[in-house]
Formats: sequence, C-alpha cells, structure tokens
Amino acid sequence: MQDYAKPNSPVAKETDLEVLCKEIIKKSGVPDKIRATCNVDENVKKIITDPELLRRIFSNLVSNAVQAMPKGGELEFHAYKEESNTVIEIKDTGVGIPDEIRSKLFTPLFTTKSKGQGFGLAVVKRLTEAMGGTVSFESENGKGTKFIVRLPLQAKW
Repeated sequence: MQDYAKPNSPVAKETDLEVLCKEIIKKSGVPDKIRATCNVDENVKKIITDPELLRRIFSNLVSNAVQAMPKGGELEFHAYKEESNTVIEIKDTGVGIPDEIRSKLFTPLFTTKSKGQGFGLAVVKRLTEAMGGTVSFESENGKGTKFIVRLPLQAKW
C-alpha cells in the first residue's frame, strides 16, 4: 500500500536491464520448478530510467507470475527496442487471467488472492506511468499471461 500511496519522483540513472532482471529473479525466490530466463537485446541492455521504480515493477510482476504457476512452468523476461520505446515483457505459462476480471486488473483494492491487498498491479501501472510509460497484458486461459511494459527511450520526467 505504501508503494501506491507515496509520491513518485523518478530519478534517471543508467540501468542494466539484464543485471536487474537476474537480481529480481534471485531475490523473488522463484522456485526450482519454474524455469526463469532473462533475454535482453544488446541495444537495450543499458537504458536511462529509474532503477528503483523498475525494480518494484518487476518484483510485482514476477511475484504474480510465480503465483500463477503453482505446479511450475516457465517465466520469461524479454527486453527489446521498438520505435522510441524500450519494451519489457514478463511472460508466464501459468493459469491465465479469466475474461471477467481483465477490466479490473489495474484497479486499486481489486484482488483475486485470499491474502492479497489489491495493490500490486495498481502500483505497476502507477510507477510505469510516472516514468512516462504504459503497461498492458495479453492472457490466454490455461496457457499464461504476458505483461508488456513500454518505457520511452529518453526519460521525459
């Protein structure tokens, strides 16, 4: 809840996406039954962004992906350049997101988890937008979900 409530003042720094990805996977306690990979294209390996905000975004998305794969699966992090954006995809082979809740996904206090507070994806959206970016997702029931974070190549904040 603190991540959602506190003001966001991004601080632009050179950030190594591959190092950040590996750090998040290690610190998030991804279980052995989930195969996690970091695939960062060379032209976006180092970007100018706020590494702390990005760390919080990735941590939330990785945590959700792990929870969506209780029996194991694959978690793939892929970063690449698209026009004037760095695109970061976090894809899982989990249960997918049911159609009936997709429109509520980024709403504060909305959760499908018994112990969830409903701020994880709302925080992801708020932090991404604070850096001038967007977040979207694609999901297929029973096959998994891909969250897509687009950040401008040039920090505009």
